[in-house]
Amino acid sequence: MAKASDSKGKTLAAAARLFRQQGYHGTALHDVLAAGGSPRGSLYFHFPGGKEEIGEAALTLAGEAVRQAIARAAETSENALVFLTRVARGMASDLEKSGFQEGCPIATTALETAAQSDVLGAATRSAFQNWENEIRRGLERFGMASEQAVSAATTVLSLLEGALLLARTYRSLEPMQRAEQALQRLLRADSAI
Repeated sequence: MAKASDSKGKTLAAAARLFRQQGYHGTALHDVLAAGGSPRGSLYFHFPGGKEEIGEAALTLAGEAVRQAIARAAETSENALVFLTRVARGMASDLEKSGFQEGCPIATTALETAAQSDVLGAATRSAFQNWENEIRRGLERFGMASEQAVSAATTVLSLLEGALLLARTYRSLEPMQRAEQALQRLLRADSAI
């Protein structure tokens, strides 16, 4: 039994990494099997719905990992600036460690599938909404009014996602560094933080 869930976990981790690197359509099932080291039979046993089911589960897994990282950053920070800086630097660090191969774990798949697959579209929307909500909760934790925190969370997530895309494209962390500076200006504009 433990072996079965180990196989499922390896398959999902491999799929999440490959989708992050090369997108959903650029990743074949044999790529997922090879990267995860799982036998072909386990794929159909754990995921009878095929690639779309794997995609949904991998996106959910990756999305939850980022949500937890955002929550940890809020819990371990002394103010909103430190919180958002930790989130931005965590994203930048992940990108740099991957040699600029792994940007956002959701964006690549979202861009290519959200309009084509209800299942994958729902998984990507859910991940982004969960991140946005976690950022909002973090900002509220540091005293930002709820209504303002909703708007600020959307701005923060949009800024970081755009900077991450540029950083991956440019193969440089400069866009992430400029995004950090923009986050500082955003928070300075709110005297309550």
